[in-house]
Amino acid sequence: MEQALCTISSNVEVMPGTHLMWLEAPGIASSAEPGQFVTVRCGDFTLRRPLSIHYVSSPEIALLFRVAGKGTLWLSQRQPGERVDVLGPLGNGFGMPPTESRQSKHLLLVAGGMGIAPLVFLTRYAASRHRITLVHGASTAAQLYPWNVVRTGSSSIGKTQRNLPPLPEGVQFLPVTEDGSAGKKGKVTDALPSLLNRADEVYACGPVEMYKTMALTPDENRGEGEMGSNLKLRKCQVSLEMRLGCGFGACYGCTISTRRGLRQVCRDGPVFELDDIIWQEVKL
Repeated sequence: MEQALCTISSNVEVMPGTHLMWLEAPGIASSAEPGQFVTVRCGDFTLRRPLSIHYVSSPEIALLFRVAGKGTLWLSQRQPGERVDVLGPLGNGFGMPPTESRQSKHLLLVAGGMGIAPLVFLTRYAASRHRITLVHGASTAAQLYPWNVVRTGSSSIGKTQRNLPPLPEGVQFLPVTEDGSAGKKGKVTDALPSLLNRADEVYACGPVEMYKTMALTPDENRGEGEMGSNLKLRKCQVSLEMRLGCGFGACYGCTISTRRGLRQVCRDGPVFELDDIIWQEVKL
């Protein structure tokens, strides 16, 4: 972990209200792992803003964030050449299966809305060793990660295409929209039953309601009552999206109940096993 004044390389709106910022952060880039996060000081605001590490291309890191308040609005207005105060990497990221593992050949990544942020880094990290299906759910096509736009060859994407991390070779990207404007119509969890049969392990990031649904998602290729009919019986890691105070375990403001007792999202997470969390007690 280090604190550094990082120079902004680029800051582009890649989806309505959502920015992709590249920062020169060699120290953070050299040690960051998928699922970890940084905290950014936004102007004169007291509390730093926690942001998932979206991608690493040393010596740079990328942050994908939605404008949700005065702090992120300030951050969205920063220009290339300016510097921002960044602390990280923080937290515990996704636990990847060993390279020699033969039981985890196909990984299913599930992103709900802005939950796409940490999963793009994970695709790069794992693509050379595993087959990956990444499903991204959003309310409408405009809120989908623009990989599907880049593939169309549209001349209007310009800066978006130049700044977007590449889609790793062999990764299958499946969009899902609630209004049916792109990909499969419905919620991202609606697509899971048909995908679980080819997934050895599942990694997810999204809102709590998505996780509560996932915890009850059946595998349509198994009969009722059969072992493995519930997603909780598979290895499934989830990254919790929540408001953090200090970001490193001092304030206890992000404490949640798990089957192993109370845990802090910033220090013990943000990644947990799906079945380890007592979801009925989680209020984020």
